[in-house]
Amino acid sequence: METRNNHAGIDYDDIVPAIAIHPGEVLEEEIKARGISREAFAEQLGMPRSHLNELLRGKRDFTPAFALELERALDIHAKFWTNLQASYERDLIRIKAHRAHARHKAAVATEPAVEYAAV
Repeated sequence: METRNNHAGIDYDDIVPAIAIHPGEVLEEEIKARGISREAFAEQLGMPRSHLNELLRGKRDFTPAFALELERALDIHAKFWTNLQASYERDLIRIKAHRAHARHKAAVATEPAVEYAAV
């Protein structure tokens, strides 16, 4: 039986992305698409522009409280933003683990083979 994460024999939960997309990148595209400047959006949210810039550049994580502010400002459900943050964190962990595994495999592949004599 195929599930939402398993189509044609591919388990999408096992796919490791090449990069993790921070929710700030998505937010930046959204405010650009709406024609809202960073300055105006920071003012609308009641935060310093520097704080918003850190969020947009991925230097700060999206908290549930910030997700609720975005819901009020953009009419995009807070769960969307918290899910993006959770996916970003999960992808970072997967990428780190995948790279560590690849380094380990490379190290093992370059070690000289040891043959054991039959006793």
